[in-house]
Amino acid sequence: MQVLFLALDGSRKRAVLEESAEAVSNGARVMVVVGKKQAWAGAQFAPGVVVTTLAALEARHLPRRVEHAVLYRAPRATARAVGRGPLRGGARRVLKSYERGVAGRLHRKVFVPLHRRLWPDARARMVRAVFEAHGGLDLLVVSDALSVPRAVQLLGAWAGNEAAPRVCYGLDYDAPRTLSSR
Repeated sequence: MQVLFLALDGSRKRAVLEESAEAVSNGARVMVVVGKKQAWAGAQFAPGVVVTTLAALEARHLPRRVEHAVLYRAPRATARAVGRGPLRGGARRVLKSYERGVAGRLHRKVFVPLHRRLWPDARARMVRAVFEAHGGLDLLVVSDALSVPRAVQLLGAWAGNEAAPRVCYGLDYDAPRTLSSR
C-alpha cells in the first residue's frame, strides 16, 4: 500500500506524525508533502517516511530543471571560474545580485506563470510519478484545511486515470475497499 499525506498547513502535526508512523509500521510506503520544511524542522518522522514539498516535486519536471540550469547553475559555474584569485569577492557580489535581481524576477514573473500555463497538471504528474513505479497511489490523506484545494486539484488532474486513490481525512476515517468499489 502506498499512502500520500498532504499536510500543507501543518496544523495537525501530531496526527500526521502518528498516522504516518502507523502506516509505515503496517508496511505501507509513505510520503508526506508539506508546505514548508522549516515548519516541520523539529518533527521526528518515523524511519521510512519520506518528507518533501510540492515545490521540490515540481522542480523534478524537465522544463523546470532546464530553467534552473540556465538561470542558476550556468551563472554559478561562470562566477566560480571567473571568481578565482583577486576577483573572488566581486564575483560573489555580482552573482548574488544577479540571482536576487535578474534570475529571481525572471523565475517568478516569466517562467513560473509560463510553466503553469503550458503544463497545468505538472505538479499532479510529478506527485503521481513517485508512486507509479510501485503500482500507483492507494490512499490520499488530506491532513488539514489548507490541503483540501490542492487535493481537489490533484484528483482533478488524475480523473482520467482508472486507478484513482481513496481519499480520507485521517487513517481512522479510511473506509476499506469493498468488492463493489474495485
